[in-house]
Amino acid sequence: MKIITILLFFSSSMFSQEIVDQTISTQVEASNVSIDIQNKIDELDIESKKIYFDYKDTLNEFNSLKNYDDQLSQIIDAQILEIADINDQLDSLDSINIDILPLLKRMVDSLNKFISLDIPFLIDERRSRLNDLDKLIIRADVTTAEKFRNIFEAYQLEANFGKTIESYQGFLNIEGNERAVDYFRLGRLGLYYRTPNGRETGFWNSNTQEWVHKGSSLDDEIKAALDIANRQAPPNFINLPVKPLEN
Repeated sequence: MKIITILLFFSSSMFSQEIVDQTISTQVEASNVSIDIQNKIDELDIESKKIYFDYKDTLNEFNSLKNYDDQLSQIIDAQILEIADINDQLDSLDSINIDILPLLKRMVDSLNKFISLDIPFLIDERRSRLNDLDKLIIRADVTTAEKFRNIFEAYQLEANFGKTIESYQGFLNIEGNERAVDYFRLGRLGLYYRTPNGRETGFWNSNTQEWVHKGSSLDDEIKAALDIANRQAPPNFINLPVKPLEN
């Protein structure tokens, strides 16, 4: 009877230990499963946060691009209106140029005729300026306003010649010989020359349109005039032949 009881007790003890082991094993497995699940949950949480921040970045970028696109659209609309306005102005300029360009050409031709009738001072420089104006008128890359400004400046320059005196050096054919001379211009009243040694002097006769050579007879007068023009002497009275005022 005692043996049976021991066996039963031993069997019962073994059965209880097995249950405990199974329970522990089940708990361990459950813990491992929980850990795996938690790890997956953490990974999903990290992934979801990454997706969320990517979405926010994308949304911000979209808003920025949309604002930029709206601004570009406004700029393009403004440029379209500006282009239309410029085209209208160009159309009006075309009609204006029909009248303006011939006028500018007549102004240059009139100035050219005036210079040909004027006393022949700085003649090469002045004619070169007119040639440049003729070329300027037909240039397509220069505005009408710029063409008019240059022609107006040429008129102003010619007008100022009548109110100033000037000396400059040049060459003159005197009795078949090319001589270096000093010129003196008295407004538009007279043009005179003198060789450096003073042996040859003369003046331009506007009535006959030719030079009058006076030898050395005007040496002192022209020398004094040149000194005044070059600011080597104070202003003073000079005695030089001039064309009659009525002519």
